[in-house]
Formats: sequence, C-alpha cells, structure tokens
Amino acid sequence: MSSTLRNLGERYILQHIVPEYCDAAGDDCATLAVTSGAIVVTTDPVPVPAAQLIGGDPDPYWVGWLLVVINASDLAAAGASPLGFLSALELDPNCEIDFLRRLLLGTRDACQAEGLRYIGGNLKEGQRLSAVGTAIGWCLPSAGVTRRGAKTGDVLVSVGSGGVFWRDALSTLRGSTIPDKMKSPLFAPRSQLSVMAALAKRGLINAAIDNSDGLLPSLTQLSAANSVGITVDVGRLLVPDAVHLNLDPARLWLGWGDWNVLAAVSQARLDEVYIAAERCGAAITNIGSFHSHPGVFLEGRGQTITAPRLESERFASDSWFSEGIQGYINRLLAVELPY
Repeated sequence: MSSTLRNLGERYILQHIVPEYCDAAGDDCATLAVTSGAIVVTTDPVPVPAAQLIGGDPDPYWVGWLLVVINASDLAAAGASPLGFLSALELDPNCEIDFLRRLLLGTRDACQAEGLRYIGGNLKEGQRLSAVGTAIGWCLPSAGVTRRGAKTGDVLVSVGSGGVFWRDALSTLRGSTIPDKMKSPLFAPRSQLSVMAALAKRGLINAAIDNSDGLLPSLTQLSAANSVGITVDVGRLLVPDAVHLNLDPARLWLGWGDWNVLAAVSQARLDEVYIAAERCGAAITNIGSFHSHPGVFLEGRGQTITAPRLESERFASDSWFSEGIQGYINRLLAVELPY
C-alpha cells in the first residue's frame, strides 16, 4: 500500500525520494558552476506572515516583505552575494489595485533592504493569493557554503540575533504594542545576506544552515548532514529587553522566526569571524560546539539532555503547520530544558 506524504515527512522525502529525480537536493540553495564562479538560486512560497498571524496586521505589504526575506535567508546560508529577485503571483481577479500595490511595495522595499534587484516574475489570476519568490546570488568558486563541512572541534555560532522574534511575538500576544514595525522581526525580518557573504569570501564558514525551521530542527539537520554531534550551551542563549516576559530567554531562541544562520567555524578562526561580522554591523554569538557523539544536545547548569523535538517540518503530524500557531506556542513554552 502506498504511503502518504504525512507518513514520511518533508525531510525523509527530500533525502530519499527527491534525489531520484533531482540532480542536487538537500541544501538551502542550488548552485550552478560558471566560468568565473557559481550562480546560487533558491525558490520558496510565502506563508501567511507572522505580522498577520501573530501581529494582527493584514497589510499585504508584509506578505511582499516576507516573500523576499525567506528567499534571501537561503542565499545567506549559502554565503552568496545578492543579485536578483523574481516573484510569481496569483491573485483573485476581484482583488483591489491598492492591495496589489501594497504587495509590490513590500516586495520592492525588502529587495532594496537585502541588496537584491527586483527584476520580474509572473502575474496571473487565481482563487486566492499565492506568491512564490526566486532569489539569485553569486559566489566565487572557493566561497560557496553548504550544510556539509562541519568538523569535530568546530564552534557553533549564530550569525544574527536569536530569540528576538519570539520576544516581540509573545509581547504582542500579551497586549504590548510594537513601537516601530520596521525594526521588529515580527513584521519586517532581515536576512544575514551581507554578513554571510563577507564571511564566506574570507573562507571563515565551514558549514551553515538557514534557521527558518527553528534552532532544534535546524541543528538536527546540520548534525545529520555532517555525521557529527552538536551541543548547545543554553546559558548563552540570551535575549535583550526580554525580562518583562518572565521566561527563560533560551526558550525564545528555540522557535522559528529569527532568520539567523547557524554556522560551523574553526576555533582557530573564531576571532576573525567576530572582526568581520563587526565590520558588517552584525551579531555573532558562540552558542555551542561540534563533537563526535551523534545527535543534538542541550547543556546547562551542569546537566545535558538530548534535544527535544519542536518541529516546523512540512507534512509532519506534530509540526505547527498541522497543530496551528497556538499549539506551537504551547509546546515552545513547555519544551524541556536541561534544568
């Protein structure tokens, strides 16, 4: 009897089925070698933005913004320099022109923020709004980054801040108002494109993954891709301006939404990483280590536990896509920590 997609889950499908038909699968981006380097390409549809889902703001501007950032973040994980962006849009024929203008404005503004040229795409009628983005980047032959290349003894760093999305999301759900939506990752997230391109050009990144699935599932994929273990020091998972939530800040790091990149760097070159990131005005946080014992672990206050499952996996029955945003929040607030 044939299995269903839900029986298998997204990651099994990508690891065992898609490679039968696709020349390259399993990384954040596809890479095409050319004479002077490599063209880096990614494509992703936009989900309902957290700006609407959690922030209660239905402005299509945030749809256009997020459409760009989810694709730019994949380019960032590949260490690519940004080139261009295309969008394929489906809209109800009765959609108001102002709606389309706001959608396109959000797309254009996010492209400008991420250093991408908005160069075209497709527009057609549909029963509901659907938007798929394609981002194109470029890297030198020796500068491309994939999920593979991490080694025992490497340091695990977060490129970009962690926990700030759920700080703003939970604050909003508790009745607080975000004073400037353009400075909040709940509404206008930013990728790590510029800093990752700078780090990759210097050969400072051994392996990396976009953190769009959340810290634990992203690290599980990074661990599997490299056949190494990863331990996260939860005491280093700090979040500024989050005391009012009365929560362990480590919890805020564990969920999706920050659009940071998780990377393996050599201990010997860690200072170079800090210096290069500082020049880009980016945050780098040393949050753990790579070792030979398989699996992902959380360590804190003298205790170590196997990382619990907190999923955003497509087609998985325990993913927030299946149980809804409130179910995910409940699990985020209850997930086991090592103390």
